[in-house]
Amino acid sequence: MDTYEGQDDTMGGTDEAQAHTPTHIDRRHGQSQSADFPSSNQVYSASPTPEVDPNGPRYPTPPTAFAPSISRPNSGLSGNGTQYGNMQSSYQDPNARGAAAGEQGRNKNSVVIKVGMVGDAQIGKTSLMVKYVEGSWDEDYIQTLGVNFMEKTISIRNTEITFSIWDLGGQREFVNMLPLVCNDAVAILFMFDLTRKSTLNSIKEWYRQGRGFNKTAIPFLVGTKYDHFVNFPREDQEEISNQ
Repeated sequence: MDTYEGQDDTMGGTDEAQAHTPTHIDRRHGQSQSADFPSSNQVYSASPTPEVDPNGPRYPTPPTAFAPSISRPNSGLSGNGTQYGNMQSSYQDPNARGAAAGEQGRNKNSVVIKVGMVGDAQIGKTSLMVKYVEGSWDEDYIQTLGVNFMEKTISIRNTEITFSIWDLGGQREFVNMLPLVCNDAVAILFMFDLTRKSTLNSIKEWYRQGRGFNKTAIPFLVGTKYDHFVNFPREDQEEISNQ
């Protein structure tokens, strides 16, 4: 089983340019417990829209659908410099420069990739998301109530890629929001705490339910809190790694 290195409630990210829409469905300090999954014959309703707490939002309300990717054909740009004898003027009218910049922006392709994050409570899902998008993390544990949502945009050649990241709270009362996180996702991160074997045991049920809503998403198994895990006795490390 592959695991990925991470910090205690802090996960690595990248330094690419980012554009994120701060979103929140209610976060506050509190105790939490692992998800208690319903029976397999439970019928889920259509994807609900989480309610927003007006008194303390950190992240905007997750959208329920994504706009289609935009791809526009390339078009040539012409300079507006003026020739004086043997000298070329470097001056360009500001309006012309703005039009050129807008034309370059329209030449870029745009892609949105939805990523879902599921797993038990207190394993570092939100910390991974915040670390990747903002490059920082919360020192204290803050319980996720419902669904957190953030975006990060990176540019690769002529394409802007926006990662739309959906983080589901691990408490049992939020399991009915699993369709909202999994539907239309390109990838789903099934996450567990390397220092708590029970969170790894829960992955089987998270996987079963998540795949029930999305059979085409690419699954990733992500182990967190590796910095604590390396201090475990070797036999305990092997037991978790070989499970």
